[in-house]
Amino acid sequence: MIVRRTARFFDDRFGTNAAVRFVLAKIYPDHWSFYLGEFALYAFILLVATGIWLTFVYQDAPDRAFDSVAALTRATPVGYLIRQVHHWSADVFVAAIVVHMGRIFFTAAYRAPREVNWVIGLTMLVLASLTGFTGYSLPNDALSGTGLRIADSVTESVPFVGGWVAEVFNGGAYPGPLLFPHLYTIHVYFLPVTIAALLSLHLGLLVYQKHTQFVRDPAHVVGRRFWPDYALRTLAAFAATVAVIVLLATLVEINPIAQYGPYHDWTVPNPATPDWYAAFLDGGLRLGPSTELRIFGHPIPPVFWPGVLLPTLAFAFLYTWPWIDRRWTHDEATQHDVLVPPSLAPRRVGVGVTLLAAAVVLTLAASDDQFAQALHMPVVAVVWFYRILFPFGSLLAGVAAATFARELAARRARYGRERERVVALVRNAQGGFDEREPETT
Repeated sequence: MIVRRTARFFDDRFGTNAAVRFVLAKIYPDHWSFYLGEFALYAFILLVATGIWLTFVYQDAPDRAFDSVAALTRATPVGYLIRQVHHWSADVFVAAIVVHMGRIFFTAAYRAPREVNWVIGLTMLVLASLTGFTGYSLPNDALSGTGLRIADSVTESVPFVGGWVAEVFNGGAYPGPLLFPHLYTIHVYFLPVTIAALLSLHLGLLVYQKHTQFVRDPAHVVGRRFWPDYALRTLAAFAATVAVIVLLATLVEINPIAQYGPYHDWTVPNPATPDWYAAFLDGGLRLGPSTELRIFGHPIPPVFWPGVLLPTLAFAFLYTWPWIDRRWTHDEATQHDVLVPPSLAPRRVGVGVTLLAAAVVLTLAASDDQFAQALHMPVVAVVWFYRILFPFGSLLAGVAAATFARELAARRARYGRERERVVALVRNAQGGFDEREPETT
């Protein structure tokens, strides 16, 4: 009775019943790959929930940051568990976005009219990585402090404005008194609010434009109604996401800052590798050439090429990919509701695998010193191995993937023709049946 009266109260004033009926009757996709985006959403919710708790114990002063975070380990097991859940949620959040964007890329879900949503998703990936890096840097331990020092050097390498930006961000020379207050403000306020706004816009466009699907007839929307089927499934997905992250936080320790100790300029931990989503930048810095140029007398340090130019070009290519693909395939249609299986687009598969292989090689290169130690090889030899593998190995992987997709498409076409072949069964003298082509008139 109370629920009915409350519903009538809001409906009389805001007309909510029509909106509720629309939401409950909305069809959502049933294919498993569409849950990848939901995993990212649920990890973000867990990130915000645990992050709010951590704001009550963190102190953004450079001389107190490490002690305030390390106190979580010494104080109560619950505090340390929450910090572990927060860090694991960040890794899962970025990983889910990467896999979700991969699904969109390889099935061509970015085509018109969904180019804007592709740009929004890619922007969320960039912001999620920045959020992870700023949060990873807040404890001011020896490992994250080394990463901050590298990031400061990369920022200063930007021509003309880099030094000024670094000085403003630090409040002077590195590490300045404003470094951690700025990191804290960006990590706690700016980035989460921006991601939440983009996420709301992303979901709004998804509802407005409707989801893509793996069917031949775009006129029929395939899926499940929100209530009760999809609602129960998404609640189960949310519970599974939280359970997996909490289990990882309980059993697998991540970022043990107590072992690293506080950051000092004269200490660099070894081995030192950042979180996986930033490792490709570290690998690029290790493989980059030691080439310094001058523009109007202004030096361009070697770290500029792999630290700024390489990721800028890579993401610029990804941002413009829907329009590149449109010109490449000569597809001028404005409505694409049916997904394209990867096997039917070998060139797109080749491009995607090339990019993924390049990212994997750079990520592995971030641990070149550890590989050299394990294999008893000079670090220089490992560096040159990755320098050769980065361009040629990535291209080879892309060509192999495109060839495999093309062969798979050819086999599927042959199989389809065999299934569509019509034959007539004629009884023979022995009592069996023979296949014959049907007579045509």
